[in-house]
Amino acid sequence: MSRQRLIELGVVVFGVMIALALENVVQEVRLRGDARDLERAFDKEVMAAVVYSLERQVSAPCFRQDLARVEQRVIQPGAAAEAMVFPSATGTYTFITPQPYRPVRRFWTTAAFDRALGSEAFKRIPSDRAAEYAMMVALIARRDADNAEEFMAASRLTPAAYAQADMSDEVRAETLRDISLLDRYNAIAAGSANQLIGLALSMSGGDRIAASVLASEADIRRMITPTRPDYNVCADQAAIDRLLEQARTRAG
Repeated sequence: MSRQRLIELGVVVFGVMIALALENVVQEVRLRGDARDLERAFDKEVMAAVVYSLERQVSAPCFRQDLARVEQRVIQPGAAAEAMVFPSATGTYTFITPQPYRPVRRFWTTAAFDRALGSEAFKRIPSDRAAEYAMMVALIARRDADNAEEFMAASRLTPAAYAQADMSDEVRAETLRDISLLDRYNAIAAGSANQLIGLALSMSGGDRIAASVLASEADIRRMITPTRPDYNVCADQAAIDRLLEQARTRAG
């Protein structure tokens, strides 16, 4: 093979190598951009979980108060002879059957993380941040499961919304057991809310969450207001100020 032919072949090979390298660079840049988009989607889900957790912190005292009222009604002889219905924790009466106690039901989602897991873009997220997101997703999934179980447990108190003139000792014992279970769920929810908010703000991307919290202050106060039936005078409105202070500390 002539010298000229070797040079031409070398130029072609070199050109192909450069083209492949450029293609890899372009692909890597695109994947890193996709990874940033994924993190923004994750942040939205984390922010929703923070707001739901705040909502639980605010309303937890009201739920304790409502459960105490139901318990006293069950314990006191003759007190169950009259029907008793509390406002639903959604703020509206949209359910067929009345209930004396109804916790807030929220749908905690991790759809963005679930879809992204294992993708090439997800692999471009630094491992420490990916691990933090995974921990947050585990907390959110657990909270969603607990919330669903709590809501189902509350449905067993439905009979207490009706007059129970002849409540037997067995029914009374079962009702008190259900009340105790719901009290436990309320305590778990409040503890999980503190843990979830703390993790969200302490993550390496917690500054973005803090900025979102501060930017959403007006919306948060409008959503969690004492004028709603489930956020009345018993509500811990100071929880909003505590969250904002945590956010300012993280953002600062």
